[in-house]
Amino acid sequence: MLIGLALVSVVAVHADEAVYLMRGPVLPTAYEANGYALAIRDRADGSVEVHVETSLNPIGSRGSFSEVRSGEMPSVPDGFELPSRLRSALRPEMDAWEAATTVLEWVSDRLVLVDNDQHPQDAVSVLNRGGGRCSGLANATAALLLAAGFEARTVSGLLINGREAIPHRWVECRLPGAGWVPTDPTLGWWAITPRHVAFSDAVDQVPRIEILEPAVGELRRLPRIGRTLVRPNQGAELVCRLGDFSDDRTAVARLSRGSDRRQAVLGPEVRFASLLPGRWLLVIEFEGRVIERREFNLRSGVVHSYVVTLPSVELEEVGS
Repeated sequence: MLIGLALVSVVAVHADEAVYLMRGPVLPTAYEANGYALAIRDRADGSVEVHVETSLNPIGSRGSFSEVRSGEMPSVPDGFELPSRLRSALRPEMDAWEAATTVLEWVSDRLVLVDNDQHPQDAVSVLNRGGGRCSGLANATAALLLAAGFEARTVSGLLINGREAIPHRWVECRLPGAGWVPTDPTLGWWAITPRHVAFSDAVDQVPRIEILEPAVGELRRLPRIGRTLVRPNQGAELVCRLGDFSDDRTAVARLSRGSDRRQAVLGPEVRFASLLPGRWLLVIEFEGRVIERREFNLRSGVVHSYVVTLPSVELEEVGS
């Protein structure tokens, strides 16, 4: 029997999450950005339950840097100019994500985090010194993005590390087609965790915090450029298909990379989409046994294709 051809697409939302119980005079409010969501549930005792979820899925920005530059240029801090070497590195033919990432790379190469820095934390001062506190790095990163032509802003909140919660600041940049995308200059490029809890303003008094569900640390699955974590803009895809689809036989395709595991019936074709770049293991099972095991090194923005051949069917002769 022939089965009509159908392409099954498997897209999983890969996230890390944490839940906190907070009590105090100043508390976070609901907040969303690309790859970040904070939800609040009020409790009868006056405390709030804070649910933070971050996505590792590719960002999905579209458009070129020249299109960003052709729009209305945002204002930059007084006395601030884009460094000449960074300006020359930003080419019009870049896509918008690549150009913004070039700015983030410039920051990570030239500015260092100094936790106890008591000097001014404005963008100009931090760039002149070559470093600053988390607030200074965020101010400098936002200013550089603004000077490059992007909309950018800083976000204040808490960073929860074990039993300790400290005031923290990070950055959001508006990328075409993707909206506001968070990035923490102290962590990586476009990287953020459920330990980042956004507030409407700088946190002067840290609330009492109880960790109900800790983050599991999914960020480690992100690809790296050199030693830097990077949330990619475009995901990879793997299309698996049966080489000889002449009957109703099906197989099961299992794709895994660390804790990211996906499964679909291969009959006759399946598309695994929005995959993080890197090495993935494909296992094909047929009639309860593994018939193929293959490793792929998937690249961002590339559709990879693989043909699966099922074992041949042995025909039995039936006597008359």
